[in-house]
Amino acid sequence: MSYSFFGTCANDHYQFFECLNTIVEQTILPKEIILVNSGEEDIKNYIIEKIKNKNIDLVYISQKSSRVKSLNLAIDKSNSEYSFRFDSRSRFSKSYAENALKILNDKSINAVVVGGVPSIISESKDFQSILCAEIFRRSYIFFYPRHRNIKYSGYASSLYLGCFKTDLLKKIRFNENKSLISEDSLIINDFLDRGYKAYISSKIKVSYKCRSSFINIIRLFNTYGYCRANTIFISKKIFISKRHFFIFLILFMITTYLIIISPFYLIFLPIFILLVNFFGEINFYNRDFKIYIPIYATLCQFSWILGFLWRIISILKNNNTKSNFIS
Repeated sequence: MSYSFFGTCANDHYQFFECLNTIVEQTILPKEIILVNSGEEDIKNYIIEKIKNKNIDLVYISQKSSRVKSLNLAIDKSNSEYSFRFDSRSRFSKSYAENALKILNDKSINAVVVGGVPSIISESKDFQSILCAEIFRRSYIFFYPRHRNIKYSGYASSLYLGCFKTDLLKKIRFNENKSLISEDSLIINDFLDRGYKAYISSKIKVSYKCRSSFINIIRLFNTYGYCRANTIFISKKIFISKRHFFIFLILFMITTYLIIISPFYLIFLPIFILLVNFFGEINFYNRDFKIYIPIYATLCQFSWILGFLWRIISILKNNNTKSNFIS
């Protein structure tokens, strides 16, 4: 029951080295580590030094290419029964691989890809870094998806990174035909479309070191909204789940009601969303309540809405095929 860790890095080697430390401390060591390095610095000797006493093979590829193409290049090199993806900013608990292998071999679950909901780590102790981490810790900001509920165990339509059966991963592969933001979500969608199951377990412990610029978080939400609209155009799926339908229905009804009263009353829409965020903060984070988080969350959500609307408005101006399948 062998497995490989595979992934990419660019010029964020210091982040990858931290990730590597958690890979080589697994209770069940990987057969091999497969890395496609798109960065300027050659780090092969550092990795060899790190794993020389661990009985782990290294497949090291130095090549400048997109992340999705690099991931497919990596999985083509895998010689293990299972392939576990890593990201430079991911940090794994010691039992991560052990628990993932148990669940992959649990016939009662019958899943071919499994994963865990990441706990979010701030990059530093300054306010902006902590703020960014706090935003991504709060599932209410994303309207409560299962794959952001750290206590959730069960089937899901999206998960972080992924622990795959290698033979199926080599057949399905990461989609290189679209410019992606979240290749994680898209490949899980491709697995589900073929009738396979994806499973999240609270026993699969993983962390993610969050970026520390709030401006970049705003831009990320804007891009997410833009790509969600693209997903609808390309997939012809308006709602991927019931959650999307109910969110749309509530926002549509409120917006329509405000317009009927007077278009001027649309200025109250941000206030309504802010109040919903305050409810989420109070209800789900009462012990860790921070009054400023709902305010910043509302800014992020409106950045998402603006990105979504901009893609709809610009549909006649270009034929962009960027997609995401964020769920």
